[in-house]
Amino acid sequence: MKVIRKFLDIVILVVILQSYMITIAYALNNQIEKTKVEIEYQYKEETNTVIATMVSNNELKPTKVSWKLSEDKKHYTFEFSANTTYDTTVEDIYGNIIPVTINVTQVQEKKAKIEMDYQYQEKTNTVMVTIISDIELKPTKVSWKLSQDKKHYTFEFSANTTYETTVEDIYGNIIPVTINVTQVQEKKAKIKLDYKYKEETNTVVVTIISDIELKPTKVSWKLNEDKKQYMFEFSENTTYDTTVEDIYGNVIQVKINVTQIIKPEVKVEYKYNTDTNKVLATIISNIALQPTKISWELSEDRKQYTFEFSGNTTYDTTVVDRYGDIIPITINVTQIDDKAPKITTEYIYNEDDSITVILHSNEKLGATKVNWKLSDDQLSYTTTFYTNQEYATSLQDIYGNETWVKIKIQLKKHEYTYPKGPNVTVKYLYDSNEKVTVKIVSDKELKPTKPTWQLSDDRKTYTKVFTSNNIYTTPIVDVDGIQVEVTIIVNYYKDTHKGVDVSEHQKIIDWQAVKNSGNDFAIIRVGYRGWASDGTLVEDRFFSTNVIQATKVGMDIGFYFFSQAVTIQEAREEAQYTLNLLSKYNVPIKYPIAIDTERTPVGTGRADKISKELRTNIMIAFCEVIRSAGYQPMVYANKNWLLNDLEVERLNCYDIWMAHFAKVTDYKYPYTIWQYTSTGTVNGIVGNADINIAYKKY
Repeated sequence: MKVIRKFLDIVILVVILQSYMITIAYALNNQIEKTKVEIEYQYKEETNTVIATMVSNNELKPTKVSWKLSEDKKHYTFEFSANTTYDTTVEDIYGNIIPVTINVTQVQEKKAKIEMDYQYQEKTNTVMVTIISDIELKPTKVSWKLSQDKKHYTFEFSANTTYETTVEDIYGNIIPVTINVTQVQEKKAKIKLDYKYKEETNTVVVTIISDIELKPTKVSWKLNEDKKQYMFEFSENTTYDTTVEDIYGNVIQVKINVTQIIKPEVKVEYKYNTDTNKVLATIISNIALQPTKISWELSEDRKQYTFEFSGNTTYDTTVVDRYGDIIPITINVTQIDDKAPKITTEYIYNEDDSITVILHSNEKLGATKVNWKLSDDQLSYTTTFYTNQEYATSLQDIYGNETWVKIKIQLKKHEYTYPKGPNVTVKYLYDSNEKVTVKIVSDKELKPTKPTWQLSDDRKTYTKVFTSNNIYTTPIVDVDGIQVEVTIIVNYYKDTHKGVDVSEHQKIIDWQAVKNSGNDFAIIRVGYRGWASDGTLVEDRFFSTNVIQATKVGMDIGFYFFSQAVTIQEAREEAQYTLNLLSKYNVPIKYPIAIDTERTPVGTGRADKISKELRTNIMIAFCEVIRSAGYQPMVYANKNWLLNDLEVERLNCYDIWMAHFAKVTDYKYPYTIWQYTSTGTVNGIVGNADINIAYKKY
């Protein structure tokens, strides 16, 4: 019972305390001042706005998101740009909602007053228009210029116009404005043309002359400082229409008519020399020519090129006049006697059982057969045979055209036998005196038929000393009258030069090792035309590397292009393709640029079966493009290709690079480089290498 009573006493005490606390809180609440809100208004003249401030005696809650609440939370502010009246509320921190009435009346009704000003600019024939305001304007007109005080808009008009526009003042007022430009005058340039011929350049300077300034609208013409004259220098006659524009925007039509430039005129004359069987071709121009044809002779006045041809030929070439014009020319030499004499053989049987042979010719013969008697009229050779024999001999007309004649001697009183000719060997002796001694050694006695050679006492050895390279075939005759032909080849004389030719097939080359192994020069493949019907032009994959590295170690270099051209135009395209690739490298080119003509390894190349004449014309076309560019042209082919698939006589004005894989060669026409093997060994080149000998220093 005591416990229960004690618990009840505690409960009663708690109830009494709670009642007391409520009484105290109520008393305190009645002592807090109620929230009062007053409104203050402040006018801002510079912006024509009113800042309204709600001032409270108690802190306010941030319930008005568009108004700004002060740090002490007793002031709300908002800037009004227009008069207004409306009711709103605020809430104090005790949750009391206080009604507030906003009444803004001080904002003034301001609006910009606009005036217009027009200033005519005589120099430019334009009008400067100014929009003038008494109060600041907003930057709403992007094409007009607004002054720093923002009270003036300006714009320059180049044409009369009338149109409506607007401006906006800083108070947001939109003011309509009428633009009326009438002072721009109707001015237009007067144009005349002047033509002045320049003889030193064969050009015409055309000047467009205006009485007022022109705009710089003609980018390829030069406008002078006063902007009243345009000038352009023409290198060709032409007629065309163009325009100029004056500073007032007027577009004036102009007709250009250039006629004074001299057009190059070129003709070719031919003069045949019966004494030498040669033709002097003369290219005659009305304009001085540039020295681009290095194998032709240019006259002092530079209007005539001359060249003496020893063989008939037809090919296309070019000359370049002093002004750089390239004139195509066709050379057609036909007067030269290049036909071999026609020979008939007459046999006269003598009483002493000898046979006199007379070789009759249809034209005069040269005195080339020392053991035969040439008639006074030079139309026949005569000699007498005393033994049976059969051999071939050659006769030449006075111009060197050669005919071989087969002679068969069969005496009546003797059984016909074929006498055995001498066995001959040729020996070459090189000494320190820069000469080569050549010995023709026979196993039979020889007749003294070679006056320029020395015959030994036993009459079995001919000897001759050479002081330069030489290749030719000469006859010797033994005591029985049997003739054999001997080929003399002096190849390794002091002025020969050793070199290699390379392409992508050799891949990476150690050029320093190539040079150190005694090679003086290298001929590098630039590219090739594909064998297929489309004939795509392709750059050799190692061309760039070979050019740079070979030049770097000091090799003298030349180049070649493997041709599959089937037209003259394609040949020129190949030559220009070669020149374009070479133009990328500033390297000295001492050796020739050659066109490589040969049958493709597969035997089905697009150019394998073209005619001999066309193939020759293609070689000439390629070479002439190279020559016109200032380089030495060359033709590469093997011996059989030169003899059977090209008209080699027509190519005698170019250096020949002849391929014949042999220890000695019997090729009888001129050549300056001999490729004598394709299976050589050269330090720095992996695998087989092409090795060449050059017989002159380029």
